Amino acid sequence: MTLAALAITVQFGSIKALDAVDLEIPPGSLTVVLGPNAAGKSTLVRGLAGVQSIETGMVRLGDRDLAAWSDVQRAARIGYLPQRAGVTGPFSVRDVVGFGRYASRGGRVGHLPVEAAVDRVGLGAEIDRPLADLSIGQQQRVGLARTLVQIDPSGGGVLLLDEPFSAQDPHEIERIAAILRRFTEAGGAVVAALHDVSVAWSIADRAVLLAGGRVLHHGEAEVTLSPSHLGELYGTSFVASSHGPVPASRSR
Repeated sequence: MTLAALAITVQFGSIKALDAVDLEIPPGSLTVVLGPNAAGKSTLVRGLAGVQSIETGMVRLGDRDLAAWSDVQRAARIGYLPQRAGVTGPFSVRDVVGFGRYASRGGRVGHLPVEAAVDRVGLGAEIDRPLADLSIGQQQRVGLARTLVQIDPSGGGVLLLDEPFSAQDPHEIERIAAILRRFTEAGGAVVAALHDVSVAWSIADRAVLLAGGRVLHHGEAEVTLSPSHLGELYGTSFVASSHGPVPASRSR
């Protein structure tokens, strides 16, 4: 099921966080959103998830305006993961991951069993620990496990992730990348807002370069993440390397 932004604009007072953004997220794709600080990446992810008010334009899921979907219908198809867990209270890892069942199916059954989702993100030994006792990186992975319970990729599900790798070590980056690839191979779509160009290069099928709330370039990752496009985006020189584009000052 295709998710699309159609000329969406988001305004915060005098600041235009998104300015007539057009974007299409096809099924089976992993799209990264890159841009400097305050480019509008998090706002775009929230807007696509339907949790950010939009002044003009429309987000469309399939052939319908996302605003026309009920909360339950939307939650069965879109999983949103903010950068921080946003969960307070004496909840265990098992509890938080189990929230994914309530979001989409009234608490009856999730796409994955809770235990399977927790194991998939490498936290099986922590399943009965309080969420608050875990590191920030572990809490991020708990949130990812919750979306895996919530969303069925084969049903056209979409994951919208804000900096899912920001607090992860290299081993966990590899684990999460494999989880996201498995999700897209099953027919789902993933959108991930990132800062790290090297991670973006290694995981993305498609890329969106965002600056000042506007899309500068978007399309296939190998074309969009070119040194010239990244130099335009960040205002610094990039060069090609065997591991993708890197700032010229770090070309070794």
